[in-house]
Amino acid sequence: MSEQELPHLNPTAQLSSLLGIGCRSGATVVGLSAVRRAKKLAFVFASSSLAERTLRELARLEREGTRVFQVQPMEALTQSFGREDAHVIGVLRGDLARGLAKHLKEQES
Repeated sequence: MSEQELPHLNPTAQLSSLLGIGCRSGATVVGLSAVRRAKKLAFVFASSSLAERTLRELARLEREGTRVFQVQPMEALTQSFGREDAHVIGVLRGDLARGLAKHLKEQES
Protein backbone atom coordinates (compact mmCIF):
# COMPACT_ATOMS: atom_id res chain seq x y z
CA MET A 1 0.00 0.00 0.00
CA SER A 2 1.38 3.39 -0.90
CA GLU A 3 0.92 6.66 0.93
CA GLN A 4 -1.64 7.73 -1.67
CA GLU A 5 -3.85 4.83 -0.57
CA LEU A 6 -3.93 5.85 3.08
CA PRO A 7 -7.14 7.71 3.84
CA HIS A 8 -6.80 11.36 4.73
CA LEU A 9 -8.44 12.60 7.89
CA ASN A 10 -9.42 16.15 8.67
CA PRO A 11 -8.68 16.68 12.36
CA THR A 12 -11.48 17.94 14.56
CA ALA A 13 -11.49 19.48 18.01
CA GLN A 14 -13.40 16.48 19.35
CA LEU A 15 -10.84 14.04 17.95
CA SER A 16 -8.02 16.13 19.43
CA SER A 17 -9.78 16.15 22.80
CA LEU A 18 -10.24 12.38 22.76
CA LEU A 19 -6.55 11.87 21.94
CA GLY A 20 -5.62 14.24 24.76
CA ILE A 21 -7.62 12.13 27.20
CA GLY A 22 -5.98 9.02 25.80
CA CYS A 23 -2.53 10.50 26.26
CA ARG A 24 -3.23 11.22 29.91
CA SER A 25 -4.73 7.76 30.49
CA GLY A 26 -1.98 5.82 28.73
CA ALA A 27 -4.21 4.63 25.89
CA THR A 28 -2.02 6.28 23.24
CA VAL A 29 1.58 6.07 22.17
CA VAL A 30 3.29 9.10 20.71
CA GLY A 31 6.12 9.05 18.20
CA LEU A 32 7.27 6.75 15.43
CA SER A 33 9.52 4.63 17.64
CA ALA A 34 6.75 4.07 20.19
CA VAL A 35 4.29 3.10 17.46
CA ARG A 36 6.82 0.66 15.99
CA ARG A 37 7.19 -1.04 19.39
CA ALA A 38 3.49 -1.05 20.31
CA LYS A 39 1.32 -4.12 20.02
CA LYS A 40 -2.42 -4.23 19.38
CA LEU A 41 -2.93 -0.77 17.95
CA ALA A 42 -6.43 0.13 16.79
CA PHE A 43 -5.53 3.41 15.06
CA VAL A 44 -2.48 5.27 13.84
CA PHE A 45 -2.64 8.94 12.90
CA ALA A 46 0.38 10.03 10.85
CA SER A 47 1.41 13.40 9.53
CA SER A 48 1.12 13.72 5.76
CA SER A 49 4.56 15.31 5.83
CA LEU A 50 6.29 12.03 6.72
CA ALA A 51 8.56 10.40 4.16
CA GLU A 52 6.84 8.10 1.68
CA ARG A 53 8.82 5.12 2.96
CA THR A 54 7.64 5.76 6.53
CA LEU A 55 4.03 6.08 5.39
CA ARG A 56 4.36 2.75 3.53
CA GLU A 57 5.76 1.17 6.70
CA LEU A 58 2.81 2.45 8.73
CA ALA A 59 0.36 1.31 6.05
CA ARG A 60 1.58 -2.26 6.57
CA LEU A 61 0.07 -2.11 10.07
CA GLU A 62 -3.33 -2.46 8.42
CA ARG A 63 -2.58 -6.16 7.90
CA GLU A 64 -2.74 -6.47 11.70
CA GLY A 65 -6.12 -4.72 11.85
CA THR A 66 -4.83 -1.21 12.58
CA ARG A 67 -6.56 1.62 10.74
CA VAL A 68 -4.00 4.16 9.53
CA PHE A 69 -4.85 7.74 8.58
CA GLN A 70 -2.85 10.61 7.16
CA VAL A 71 -3.55 13.86 8.98
CA GLN A 72 -2.83 17.41 7.91
CA PRO A 73 -2.28 19.53 9.90
CA MET A 74 -1.07 17.14 12.57
CA GLU A 75 -0.72 19.96 15.11
CA ALA A 76 -4.51 20.15 15.26
CA LEU A 77 -4.49 16.70 16.91
CA THR A 78 -1.43 17.06 19.11
CA GLN A 79 -2.08 20.48 20.62
CA SER A 80 -4.53 19.09 23.20
CA PHE A 81 -1.71 17.24 24.95
CA GLY A 82 1.12 19.65 24.27
CA ARG A 83 3.08 17.64 21.73
CA GLU A 84 2.98 19.83 18.64
CA ASP A 85 6.24 18.16 17.54
CA ALA A 86 4.68 14.66 17.28
CA HIS A 87 4.23 13.23 13.78
CA VAL A 88 2.72 9.85 14.68
CA ILE A 89 0.11 8.88 17.29
CA GLY A 90 -1.02 5.33 17.96
CA VAL A 91 -4.17 4.37 19.85
CA LEU A 92 -4.20 1.08 21.72
CA ARG A 93 -7.24 -1.17 21.46
CA GLY A 94 -9.77 -0.56 24.21
CA ASP A 95 -12.36 1.96 25.32
CA LEU A 96 -10.69 4.97 23.71
CA ALA A 97 -10.38 3.13 20.41
CA ARG A 98 -14.08 2.23 20.48
CA GLY A 99 -14.97 5.89 21.15
CA LEU A 100 -12.73 7.02 18.30
CA ALA A 101 -14.30 4.46 15.97
CA LYS A 102 -17.76 5.91 16.71
CA HIS A 103 -16.46 9.45 16.15
CA LEU A 104 -14.80 8.52 12.86
CA LYS A 105 -17.90 6.68 11.65
CA GLU A 106 -20.00 9.78 12.36
CA GLN A 107 -17.46 11.96 10.56
CA GLU A 108 -17.60 9.71 7.47
CA SER A 109 -21.40 9.98 7.29
